[in-house]
Amino acid sequence: MASWRHLSRIIVMQSFFEHEARGGDFFEILAYNLEEYGEKIDDTSFADNLAKRIDENFAEIRNMLKKHAPEWPIEKMDPVERAVLVLGACELIDPVEDVPVNVAINESIELAKTYGGENSSKFINGVLNAVAHDKTIKKSK
Repeated sequence: MASWRHLSRIIVMQSFFEHEARGGDFFEILAYNLEEYGEKIDDTSFADNLAKRIDENFAEIRNMLKKHAPEWPIEKMDPVERAVLVLGACELIDPVEDVPVNVAINESIELAKTYGGENSSKFINGVLNAVAHDKTIKKSK
């Protein structure tokens, strides 16, 4: 059975994907998706906090993805891969104390295996490992 944090990440990733694909307010989309699909999530604060951190750090996240995936312009990335990378990069750039780097990366790899293409997990792994080892990120926590 998936943990509530894993389910929260799925809903945040899907909400970000929907926000990018159709527009609309990211936080309203997230609230709706948590209400509709988050019945196994008792505490939505992890998802809410993750979305807030994505929003606050989006410029830095984009810069990191551009830097560590230069042959794949963000605008031309597969939309699912982009959403998974944004989520994973956020957890590396602005970490939560009790989420180790390897957990953040592995969670993103699992999302890529489930929702991405055949080679998505390898791409996600490579980019996020490069982000994790980037000495220029602020690591605010």
